[in-house]
Amino acid sequence: MSSTAHWSPGDQVTWTYYTLQHPTRTVRPGTVVLDDDERGLVVWIAPGTEVLLPVLENGSPLRRAGDEGMFTQPRVQSKQLWTGNGILMIGLPGRPYSVWLFYKDDGSLGCYYVNLETPFERTEEGVRTRDLVLDLVVLPRRDWHYKDEDELEGAESVGYFSSGEARDIREAGRTAERDITQWAYPFSAGFEHFFPDPSWSIPPLPAHYEWELDLTGRA
Repeated sequence: MSSTAHWSPGDQVTWTYYTLQHPTRTVRPGTVVLDDDERGLVVWIAPGTEVLLPVLENGSPLRRAGDEGMFTQPRVQSKQLWTGNGILMIGLPGRPYSVWLFYKDDGSLGCYYVNLETPFERTEEGVRTRDLVLDLVVLPRRDWHYKDEDELEGAESVGYFSSGEARDIREAGRTAERDITQWAYPFSAGFEHFFPDPSWSIPPLPAHYEWELDLTGRA
């Protein structure tokens, strides 16, 4: 498949987050729900999926190093299992964020998670983008709040983001605020009622990936 083509429902792709400062990546294999120019790319990440996540050298989550240390401490690549009830990830062409839907045990919507990131790029394998740290949590009743503002401040203070980049990230947040207030797509699209096709298998990590720590058996 060329990097400009669109995928079909049921195709398996990866959703990758990279950084300019570290070689580690966040890689989530998922199954395509839909993909078109207007509605963007919608991907289901199933529970139990093997994913790659950056961690501290002892295997702890990056956040354990604090709001500044998580951007400066050495990190390694780990393989882990995606837990919970699965998430629906929606990438929006040209928008500075993606929207993730988290579901409760009964299948109802828990929240929308607005992940600020650079507009995604298509690759042969899936999509890639840079995470911008700051996020918004939107509840089904449409009230919302910011998440990880302290981490963005930490990233700026250690030079992970320049002051100009941090300013642009906050402006991206205001773009998301406006879309939430207007209840624009994808909030209005009915994805809160999504249920994955039971015939879909869990996609594997592509064979070319490597990792230093295998945490799939960690309790």
